[in-house]
Amino acid sequence: MKEEKIDSLNLTIKELEELKKKEEIQALLFETESLISVKDDDKELEKFQLRNGTITSIREVKDIISSMARDYDPMFPNKKPFFDLMFKLNGWTNLNPKSFIKPPICAVWIKQYVYGRFDREILPTLLAKENPLITGYVKKYKLFQFLNDEGLVLLEGYIQDVIDTMKISKDWNDFEEKYVKLYDISVQLKLKFSNN
Repeated sequence: MKEEKIDSLNLTIKELEELKKKEEIQALLFETESLISVKDDDKELEKFQLRNGTITSIREVKDIISSMARDYDPMFPNKKPFFDLMFKLNGWTNLNPKSFIKPPICAVWIKQYVYGRFDREILPTLLAKENPLITGYVKKYKLFQFLNDEGLVLLEGYIQDVIDTMKISKDWNDFEEKYVKLYDISVQLKLKFSNN
């Protein structure tokens, strides 16, 4: 009887040891995932600093862009001196800055100096939106129509920065030099050659 109890006790100890081993194996297999940092699981929430000094995340960048175009409300209305100054700095005295159709280079500069201030993911995302040509190079929607309210507030500030820099510039080259220094955007400026 005593031997049976000892055998039974030995069996129970062996069973306990095996259970303990199984638990350790399960812990190694299943609990190691809990050791992985949350950052790896959700990169979209990781914070990073934009060129303009703003701290943001990929999710916040995605949140700036709307899936559908909003109603048109001009961001570059004629009451703002944006195009008046641009035309003046370029010496375009024969062109009307209030005309709806502007030289195509204006769109390039708006993308460089206004939209270029957003995080680098914003402009390509906006350009990838379905936006058919109406005529010539005029598209159905303006890029800003795809920005949400927060994006429009940022855009408004970037437009004002361009206007303020144009006001203190003597010509377009002077504007470009001042603007890229002030806002640390990467734009390849024209090389200047002197005849010395």
